[in-house]
Amino acid sequence: MTKFAFEVPLAHLEDFDQYQDLIFALSFLCEDPHYVKYIERNRKGRTLIIDNSYNELGIPDSSDEMARLFCELNADFVICPDSDSWNLEQLRNTYRKMISLVPREKVLVVVKSKEEGDMFFNEGAFYYCTTYEQRKKLPESVKNLCYHFLGLIDPWEIKRYSPISCDTSMPIKLALQGRTILDWIKDGCPHLKTTPDFFNLTLTKEQLKLALENTAWTHNNLTRVNYVP
Repeated sequence: MTKFAFEVPLAHLEDFDQYQDLIFALSFLCEDPHYVKYIERNRKGRTLIIDNSYNELGIPDSSDEMARLFCELNADFVICPDSDSWNLEQLRNTYRKMISLVPREKVLVVVKSKEEGDMFFNEGAFYYCTTYEQRKKLPESVKNLCYHFLGLIDPWEIKRYSPISCDTSMPIKLALQGRTILDWIKDGCPHLKTTPDFFNLTLTKEQLKLALENTAWTHNNLTRVNYVP
């Protein structure tokens, strides 16, 4: 069973809380006291993963910052800083710095190629995650090993690979366009990238209603991996 975390605008954290199987906290949002208070108030035994915000900001937070947030929020996992522009040596050095600050078994590494997967394996990494941008290019063996899927490509991949967890904001972004999850599937599941401005939005009543319906559909169908296209 795959657990889902839904990234939502900060004004609507409580509206979507019932659908959050885990908390996937973006590091740059942890600068907002309202966001941190939500995490502390609503943790309720749920797994907490701290993400390095590379997808949203284009640059990851540092190992030092990720370790600080990991400790302050008593997180379960932290995603090691990564960048599409970094070579293997940069990724290796960053990982080594990360595990000098946080227990190795608490660090998730982002794998974007077979070469990166082999390097992290040789470094003794415990848990892997993979992004929506590179996932289709990865060998099946790597995708099957991934603990977490960063972003949702389509419903079928959840059934096919059954990751432990996945984060997505797709149900909400579709609602902003007046579209349902089924509309998205019929259109071939094009990806809608999340930008920092997304988290500052306040949805209309109609958008919120549709966003909750999209989120409920995703949660009820994909967490149980019973969707048949």
